[in-house]
Amino acid sequence: MTARLRRTLQVLLVAASLAAAGGARAGEEDDLQRQIETQRTGVADLERLDELKATSDEIVLLRTWLDEAWTLRSKHEYDQVREVLDRALKQADLIRAKITVSKLRAQAQKRESALQDTRTKIARTKKSLADTTLKKKVLEGGAQ
Repeated sequence: MTARLRRTLQVLLVAASLAAAGGARAGEEDDLQRQIETQRTGVADLERLDELKATSDEIVLLRTWLDEAWTLRSKHEYDQVREVLDRALKQADLIRAKITVSKLRAQAQKRESALQDTRTKIARTKKSLADTTLKKKVLEGGAQ
């Protein structure tokens, strides 16, 4: 999910929450249901993004909160549902950040490993060059 799409979704969710804050309306339950389902779809996207499985616990927590929101919606506790949905949005943002960090950390480790391999190769090449230079001097010294 791109940052622009995520922001648009958040704006829509906030707008729907503000519109529903004036009291319970017939469509409010449907709106909350759509918001919960949208966030559940987002959880599946987050799981696909988390290739390194760095946020498994956070994703489980997010699913739990969405289940809680669903239960509260069925009990007509709309204000509490909105609070849980807001919390879930923040949790999804945290998960995205952690996924990014884990990918960057893996990339940094890969580059560190490549750097270490290159340094080792350079050290071997320097030693080989020094050995070859020494052999050359010995051969030149013996030829005179």
